[in-house]
Amino acid sequence: MFLVLLAALQLAVKQPPPPKPKPPPSKPEEIDLLPPEAAPDPTRQRALEAQLARRRTMLQLHQAAGFATLGSLGATVVLGQLDYNDKYGGGGDTGKYHLWHRWVGFASAAIFAGTASLAVFAPSPIAKPVRLDTATLHKIAMTVAAAGYAAQIVLGIVTAAKEGQPVQRDFALAHEIIGYTTLVAAAAGFTVLTF
Repeated sequence: MFLVLLAALQLAVKQPPPPKPKPPPSKPEEIDLLPPEAAPDPTRQRALEAQLARRRTMLQLHQAAGFATLGSLGATVVLGQLDYNDKYGGGGDTGKYHLWHRWVGFASAAIFAGTASLAVFAPSPIAKPVRLDTATLHKIAMTVAAAGYAAQIVLGIVTAAKEGQPVQRDFALAHEIIGYTTLVAAAAGFTVLTF
């Protein structure tokens, strides 16, 4: 028996150890090409939040002033049409709408300029890529309206300076057409952001 135990012990010592399990394949080491993100600076974060709050307030005022702009422009166009009909449409050229049209027109241009200033001077701390969206359509329509306002002021002055000349009616007609175009552009710019 002793010999059997000795033979078993000798066999146990000579047997190769069981194979070690292979480690799982390791993932290739990831190389980080960018530096680690820095923690946000609290001072800069507060400044950004303040600019965004100011922008929000200015754009809310811009939106409210848009109603006044569209209303005053509509009143200017109505008074301008009444003035045109009075002078050139057989109304007797009484001039009863002339001063109303002039002063409401100047007030409308001032309201438009103030409304536009709120949007133009609102801080924009976050870069926005240029793309075709409702804000871009609004800007395009309002640029057309701004050009119309500028043309209206010049044409109104030129038309008034041509008093008594046959060409005055042509200038007045151009003034009328651009007035309606300005109203349509402003209404389109208003509508794309409202609805």
